[in-house]
Amino acid sequence: MSPQSFPKRPLPILTLLLATLILVGPSANVPKAQTNPGTQTTLRPIDSLLKVFYESLSFLEGKSPDWDRFRNLFASATSPCIRIAGDSAMQMDREGFIAFFSGRIKQGTLRSFEEKELVRTGEYYGSLAQIFSTYEKRMNLADQAKPVRGINSFQLVFKKDRWWIASVTWQDESPDKPIPPKYLMQH
Repeated sequence: MSPQSFPKRPLPILTLLLATLILVGPSANVPKAQTNPGTQTTLRPIDSLLKVFYESLSFLEGKSPDWDRFRNLFASATSPCIRIAGDSAMQMDREGFIAFFSGRIKQGTLRSFEEKELVRTGEYYGSLAQIFSTYEKRMNLADQAKPVRGINSFQLVFKKDRWWIASVTWQDESPDKPIPPKYLMQH
């Protein structure tokens, strides 16, 4: 059958609505996945989730992090946020991290902050994702201090049509613990 032999019909309203949603996109900060977890198409929402994570923490002097966007990324208020420094670990939940970070801003020790992802590696199985996100961060941007690198280890879970941060653990690079080359190169 040639394409000319199909009768022309007006598009149903549902088709027009779906096309509009695809073109305009969802209003939420983190796009929903379109396929089963672990497929290449589903990785795009993980890209967006991590982009929002880094953007929500970054802020210029006189401003503050976007805590509403940050909160929207986590599976719950009690999701663990663990900071490794030397041989110690500071364990907080999402709200504890916000209080810790905000406290540094209020004290004036953190006047501006920029963090971005350099390289990512990941393992995926069903509704689980384990991500190592190598980052570079700068604090107090006007001081032009040397950037600090490290790794954020994200545990993600897929539920309710999207990816959520179940937990995050991070550690800054140090002279005695340099980042292994495999976490500095795209695969």
